[in-house]
Amino acid sequence: MKIFKTIPLFGLMLVAYTLILAGFYYNNPSAHPMDHVIANIVLPSHQAWTLRVGDAVVLFGLILLFVEILKSTNASDTTVIEHVLSTFVFIFYMIAFLLAPMVANSTFLILTMMSLIDVIAGFTITINTARRDFTVG
Repeated sequence: MKIFKTIPLFGLMLVAYTLILAGFYYNNPSAHPMDHVIANIVLPSHQAWTLRVGDAVVLFGLILLFVEILKSTNASDTTVIEHVLSTFVFIFYMIAFLLAPMVANSTFLILTMMSLIDVIAGFTITINTARRDFTVG
């Protein structure tokens, strides 16, 4: 079960995002997949709200960010490995955003920044937790 704790969830999100892009591009290369409408919902204010694939991906990314921050509060022997893997995932996000034209959009940039926040928060929380464990004097 420790292997599941060390897998960065944003890495899985990167794979899922790539599969979504591949599926949509395979069916219709001219359409942008993140603009595909999932649902139109009429709010109590009688205003129509449109949920698009990009919006759903960002919402799911926020949930994953919360879970990743919760994972970083656990001090175990696999914490350092998880932080290193999360750093590599962020690097992959950044390289993909800069070099791959089909992911050069706001949705992917938001996911990239969430991955950066995951890396920074993970290291910060781990350092603060370790600092509490050590008593000086």
